[in-house]
Amino acid sequence: MNEPSPTNGMKIAPREPLIAGGALRIGTALGIPIRVHFTFLLLVLWFGTMSSGSREGFLGGVMFILLLFGCVVLHELGHAAMAKRYGVQTREIVLYPIGGVARLDRMPSGKAELLIALAGPLVNLVLAGMLFGVLLLRQVQIPVSAEQLLGGDASVLWQLLMANLTLFFFNLIPAFPMDGGRVLRAMLSLSIGQEKGTRIAAWVGQGMAVVFAILAIYPPPMRPVLLFIAFFVFLGAGQEAAFERGRSAVAGLTAKDAMVTRFDTLAPQDQIGRAADLLVASHQQDFPVVDAWGRIAGVLARGSLLAALASGGRETAVLEVMDREPRVVPPELPLELVFRYLQSRPPAPVLVASDQGLVGMVTLDNLGELISISHSLKKS
Repeated sequence: MNEPSPTNGMKIAPREPLIAGGALRIGTALGIPIRVHFTFLLLVLWFGTMSSGSREGFLGGVMFILLLFGCVVLHELGHAAMAKRYGVQTREIVLYPIGGVARLDRMPSGKAELLIALAGPLVNLVLAGMLFGVLLLRQVQIPVSAEQLLGGDASVLWQLLMANLTLFFFNLIPAFPMDGGRVLRAMLSLSIGQEKGTRIAAWVGQGMAVVFAILAIYPPPMRPVLLFIAFFVFLGAGQEAAFERGRSAVAGLTAKDAMVTRFDTLAPQDQIGRAADLLVASHQQDFPVVDAWGRIAGVLARGSLLAALASGGRETAVLEVMDREPRVVPPELPLELVFRYLQSRPPAPVLVASDQGLVGMVTLDNLGELISISHSLKKS
């Protein structure tokens, strides 16, 4: 689903800075920004150092890890390409030491989710098949031991083949946040519904996490890896279940149903001392900024306000510290999308505007209250 059109001249999509969330943009593919988290660079250096004593050497180790994560990017682009067929945009792809993440605007349910989830692993399977074909054409002998796999002129190709097969099978483990968890949820949702399917898939995922934790007792060399996977899977399953509870609570509602309509606004030329006084005198945490013509000029979030007070004092102009490109949505936008916008940019509210101008705003706090009320009504 494409993002809504701009309202009152403001951009709906947030700006794309060079560095965001500790991740550096290194390029674009299919119109999608590709970022590398700074911790990924530490992995590259570590892997190169570990390879310095081997036949490949430091540069060989670095080259292999870069090629491997090139395959990871193609995996995520597989998700993005399939998502685009269902009208779902991918905001960005971020590479972490544990793999890649394609951030979708939303995840459709049922058959669409199933195909989007399968697209990534299938890319790895295709890559493995292509690498195997190259090795056959070169008439390279199949390695039968670890020494043969790591040695010889074709070692990198064999390692990449095995890595892609590993990515294929690992991602199909039926546990969130791996693709297999989404495949399981999608298949369940076709017969028992999205919310119940998510709950069962989350239980299965947490069960898999317990299995990984138990297995970590036996093979000492793999113990840290298995414990990390167990923690990663258990946490991911819980987060996915929590998100689905929130998503189901706001299903069918719009931004108008959740927006706050009583709030103070600031002018660009106001001093942040006025915002500080309003922060103390009320429960409001974030302040829309509106110019003399009633147009949305930005938003001043609590964090930016406190940072500006610490560095510049009360006399600093709001114009100097406000976010000039807030997320602005129309009142009829599905609340599920607003929910996702708030999760992608937690510190800032979503402003709601019609043709007449600013009419409200949605924050995580008031959306959380709406979700709590919805769950209480379901129980009664």
